[in-house]
Amino acid sequence: MDKEPATDIPVGLSREELSHYADLARTFSGKSVASLFEGEHPDGDLSRLPAVLDTAFTIGLAASPDRSLPGSQYGIWGSAVDELGPAPSLLLLSVVAETCGGVAMCLHSQGVASAIALRAKGGPAPARVRLCLQEGPYPPHAGVLARPGEDAPARIETTAAEERGGYVIRGAKSFSYSMEGAGAFVVFTRAKDRWACFLAPAGQGGITVTDAGARTGLRACRLDHVAFDGVELPREARIDGGDAEELVSRALFLNWSGMSAIAVGIARGSVAAARAYASERYQGGSLIEKHPAVKMLIAGADAAARSAEAAVMALADCAIGSRGALARAAAAKLAATELAARAVTDSMQVLGGYGYMEDFGMEKRLRDVMVLRTACGPPAYLKQMFFDLTGEYAS
Repeated sequence: MDKEPATDIPVGLSREELSHYADLARTFSGKSVASLFEGEHPDGDLSRLPAVLDTAFTIGLAASPDRSLPGSQYGIWGSAVDELGPAPSLLLLSVVAETCGGVAMCLHSQGVASAIALRAKGGPAPARVRLCLQEGPYPPHAGVLARPGEDAPARIETTAAEERGGYVIRGAKSFSYSMEGAGAFVVFTRAKDRWACFLAPAGQGGITVTDAGARTGLRACRLDHVAFDGVELPREARIDGGDAEELVSRALFLNWSGMSAIAVGIARGSVAAARAYASERYQGGSLIEKHPAVKMLIAGADAAARSAEAAVMALADCAIGSRGALARAAAAKLAATELAARAVTDSMQVLGGYGYMEDFGMEKRLRDVMVLRTACGPPAYLKQMFFDLTGEYAS
């Protein structure tokens, strides 16, 4: 894949500005993220991960609701996303994911939670936050976006009741991705017949975090289930203006868009690795890159990766939080993750049996991209969501 970002991204950013974002992510990946893979570690030496993420905050790559930190505005999904659009964050995520999808997922999940938490007013916010939106195996369905108490297909079971001058939250959230050390939870609930969103301190009584268990890929990023058993919060902990429906749509759009961009980066990394292998491996007295079958595999992988990138960058002009943007993000995640998976599998075949060995890193890319296909909504859910958002619930 080309090193330079695309020139036809429909946002108010110049080629030079986009190149600056890409160079920042590429330098971070080369100096910090790549250090995780020194030695034999199938998912990287995760003991080094805290230092890598600390660097991301220091250089302003990681967003945060703490406005004193460099990335709160221009980091991945920082507050500048409303001014600049999704393109810079999509570009940053895809470049980091070329080296490690798990680290990109850490930055993405932190950014999505920060994008919502930055709506809060008042005192200082923690540097790291965790998004708690999904219940059970699926995110909210289209009908529930407008009516969180709707029973079909499934209402929101996490509730916030007004008690003792504040709110009491009861319920549970599933499959919550985050960095290590989140200081607060961005929690979406049902308050009577409307959506509500709260910033709950991690040390608050009644919050239980349970590891989601063994996973196939994206192991550098935490994945937990979070239970809220009578968690008492003051009124000022509520960060929406009385109805958090737009924030729910925003969170879903950013989640689907960012995961799609990570898939694109993984696909680009796999194509680059396949090209490098083919350019130095001999068979029958010549480099295998000269064999027609290998050329076809690499060309197919490259074409799939470029098509996935085009699907993702088409989101750059979306009005974040709108129903139309949400439908486009669902369609992009469907297309991009499928194309990215195809690019990785074609690239693996270039390596033959070596592609399945941990030493070459290709099997990690396959594991990571397959997780992205189902995270925050598997294909069947996204298809139903897209149908509903472009039909009955389009207005």
